[in-house]
Amino acid sequence: MKTALLLIFVLAFLIIVSIPVGHSETKSLVIINFSYTVDRGAQDYFQSVLSYAVSHNDPVIIVMNTPGGYLTNGFAMVNYTIAAEKTISVTTYVPPGDMAASAGSYIALASNYVYMANASFIGPSEPYIIGGTALEQQHVTNASLALMDSLAQLHGWNQSAIYQMVEHNVAYTSQNASKIGLITGISENLSGVVQKLGYGGLPQIQFYENYVQQFESFLSNSTVADFLILIGAVAILLDIYHGSIALSVAGIVALALGFWGVTLVGFQPVAILFMVMGIALIFLEIKLGHGLAMIGGVVLVIAGGLILMLGVGYSSDNPLLSGTNYALIALEATVLPIGALYLIGIRKAVMGKPSTVGPQLIVGKKGKAITDIGPQKKGVINVLSEEWSAISSEPIKKGEEVEVLGYEGGVATVRKSS
Repeated sequence: MKTALLLIFVLAFLIIVSIPVGHSETKSLVIINFSYTVDRGAQDYFQSVLSYAVSHNDPVIIVMNTPGGYLTNGFAMVNYTIAAEKTISVTTYVPPGDMAASAGSYIALASNYVYMANASFIGPSEPYIIGGTALEQQHVTNASLALMDSLAQLHGWNQSAIYQMVEHNVAYTSQNASKIGLITGISENLSGVVQKLGYGGLPQIQFYENYVQQFESFLSNSTVADFLILIGAVAILLDIYHGSIALSVAGIVALALGFWGVTLVGFQPVAILFMVMGIALIFLEIKLGHGLAMIGGVVLVIAGGLILMLGVGYSSDNPLLSGTNYALIALEATVLPIGALYLIGIRKAVMGKPSTVGPQLIVGKKGKAITDIGPQKKGVINVLSEEWSAISSEPIKKGEEVEVLGYEGGVATVRKSS
């Protein structure tokens, strides 16, 4: 009960912190601080703040520093920006030393105005498809180029430069971008941009990703989702032998979060099938007990995670092939199979090894009567953790301690233990 109340409190807190701060009656300047990878969490953050700005008719400045990310989420954010510009003005500013790379370049060039500081850059913008064919790659490139071209026509950007960014993966410094008409101008700080746009008298409202959106960003990674699913299944299996509840609860939570992450990345039926089959094999280990089923299940779940990556579009910065993901895959492939050996040890300790006790070993040993035994009444005894048929020349009641005198014809002869 206490655990349930704690979970309700945590969920309520996360919902409260995800609600934008209050707004005064006067017009304000909304600042979207965007120093994040472009993913599902960033998309939800971007949409919520733009909706807030539109509902209050407030202009927006996106302070950008992103290496890029998922193409699908980036394109969605472009659409949000274009829709918002029907009501308000949207500006992107790239501070000194920062970047509007890859998917970030699409979002920036969807803005009404783009300002950059010295030592910043925009692009490259060539898209990629993991595991895609040459035809699929060309299809995505053409679609990306068409989108960028439409943004150039809408805002008057240099179309030739945009072609180089998308087709040939070219990036431009702030100085070059300004000279060729790819951006509006140069400013060394945000205050300068605010003054140029005539927003000097407006109070500023700063926005950042909340905890829910950051958690979505964490989960919207196929390797993380795959790892959580695998850990969840193994935790539940181990808890069956441990007989506790903690590992089962943790395993169920991990499975739920893992499958949530799968939906955030994009539904791949084959990947889900591999994962479910892998989980089934892991639980088959309960019956088999030799560790091979668990290892096979781990392999299938990992394969499902890798398949989940296929067909995912991303910009020049590929978050799927980061060092963190390689580390998680290595952890799955090496540490978790060790769990199979641990499971075998637990199984032997809990369920015992196959019996090797023979009749010749029980003579002279003591045990307990499982049923009543007498001269004319054959009963059952337990000796050395095995059950045996038994007779006695004296009455012996159920539960009394006995001693084995001999064994013949499949029946033990016993007496009451002194």
